[in-house]
Amino acid sequence: MTIRTGAVIGVGALGAPMAMNIRKAGFELTVCDAREAAHAPFSALGVRCTTSAADCADCDVVIVLVATPEQAQAVALGEGGLRSGLGDRKPILVVMGTIAPDSMQDLQRDLEPAGVRVVDAPVSGGVVKARDGTLAIIMGGRREDCEALRPLMQSMGKAIFYCGALGSGQATKIVNNLVGITTLMIAAEAYRIGLNNGLFLPDVMPVFEVSTGRNFFTANAGDAPEAYGAWAKTRADFDSLQSILRKDIDLALSIGGGSGPLPMTRALRAVLGDVDDETFENWRAVAAAALPGT
Repeated sequence: MTIRTGAVIGVGALGAPMAMNIRKAGFELTVCDAREAAHAPFSALGVRCTTSAADCADCDVVIVLVATPEQAQAVALGEGGLRSGLGDRKPILVVMGTIAPDSMQDLQRDLEPAGVRVVDAPVSGGVVKARDGTLAIIMGGRREDCEALRPLMQSMGKAIFYCGALGSGQATKIVNNLVGITTLMIAAEAYRIGLNNGLFLPDVMPVFEVSTGRNFFTANAGDAPEAYGAWAKTRADFDSLQSILRKDIDLALSIGGGSGPLPMTRALRAVLGDVDDETFENWRAVAAAALPGT
């Protein structure tokens, strides 16, 4: 199968730059979002825009980038959803948001009779790597479908992984998120301590990169200010991300039900349930520590 056309349902903080990179790679693009304002940068480029997932059913691939399993179910199966628009062409449905492996199985059960193949391909790397087209993309599903998708995935990501059967990509991402969210929350406080003690992030990031403080911010000195700045641009942006982080920890606890009491994970979830102004201000302080001239 040669993929020429793709739709992205959900062009928010991650979906918008990912969709732009799909277009830049030469694929014919459709974007779908309930928010008319989200269409503006795409319609200015002549990209087909819609508020109805059913309108995406004529594409070779339909990418779903929504926040919750309920939203994924709605855009795939609900009124005006993808299934209601199916004709002779049967797209591959690719869920790139993070939802439970069981939810992927539910989608496959409901869509396979209609001829739609389902793949999970959640991403890691955040807003910065989404913009740069250097995301890690974590795929699960039939190997032949995942291989057919590879050229499209390469327009958005630098590291493309095949993890196994449907749902394995989501399980891999959920475990990765548990570690990543822990780092995200504590790193801001650690960097704030450093800033308040006269440290300059570009000077100390190389130390962290070769030491036990190495994490996804330390490879490039400007990544932490840029990322925290994007996530805490406004209090609404910050609160929206915190909601997603809570959802991701809940997913980890859900699939970890047979792994013991998980006291540290439950403690992290409790902290995320009571994030306040102090954490927002920490993130803003790190964002303000950008490289000179940026």
